[in-house]
Amino acid sequence: MLRTAGDIVSSFSLSSCIRCGVCDSVCPSGRNGGIHPDSVIYALIDADTSSSASELRMNVWKCLMCHRCSMNCPEEIDVTGAIRSLRYLETASGEFPRRFMKASGTLAEEGRAFPVNDAVNKRRAELGLEAINRDDGSVAEIRKIISGTGFRHE
Repeated sequence: MLRTAGDIVSSFSLSSCIRCGVCDSVCPSGRNGGIHPDSVIYALIDADTSSSASELRMNVWKCLMCHRCSMNCPEEIDVTGAIRSLRYLETASGEFPRRFMKASGTLAEEGRAFPVNDAVNKRRAELGLEAINRDDGSVAEIRKIISGTGFRHE
């Protein structure tokens, strides 16, 4: 497991970034006020400064994980993988948005990231879709996985 920003820089060869800005230009999140992938790369490379660390924490959760940055990088850097690894580091340190903890609680209780209730199934029936039923076996498996990762949930 990668344990530091330096590990991420090494593992994903971020130092080979030529600072062309292609990753930023194709990022739908960045175009809408979210993450700027190139800034995250630069901040990871310069992670020894407090401003860089602060920028990483603020932006890492705005990534849509669409992989456009990685697919378009002329240096073939897996930018999305680096951002995902940074999320893992943040999660391990307890630094992540509360909405993710709430979603994991729903996952542990329902077996999916969103609750299904009578209103959802009524609407599904109106659309000609089958009702979603709870599968207690799957819920138990998901709880075991969540427990095994050490991830906390509400």
